[in-house]
Amino acid sequence: MNITVTELAHQKLVDLKIDDRTFLRLGVKSGGCSGTTYDARIDDDFRSEDQIVYQKSEIRIVADRSQIESLDGLDVDYSNDLVKSGFRLSNTKHVKSCGCGASFKTAEPAGCGSVN
Repeated sequence: MNITVTELAHQKLVDLKIDDRTFLRLGVKSGGCSGTTYDARIDDDFRSEDQIVYQKSEIRIVADRSQIESLDGLDVDYSNDLVKSGFRLSNTKHVKSCGCGASFKTAEPAGCGSVN
């Protein structure tokens, strides 16, 4: 499991007052032109099915174990630009994304009888 968090994104999480009681929860959900979008929110409810996927100092990023494969290779960045500031989540392992970059598609698993 590999998630990269830029220094700017890490600092923004510090600025948002993430501490030892709270964390950034990442996930994926159906939606968008390409079929799947990321979901990110501040949370304080760590559940038995959760896994810490990033930790540095007091900053933790958590995901449900069932979604770990979809998050592998994720880059978490933050942009201060005037038009579209905010966190930017991208993953080079995606095989397709929509024009605005808000949704993505992962490779389909090879089925029985598939030729790769």
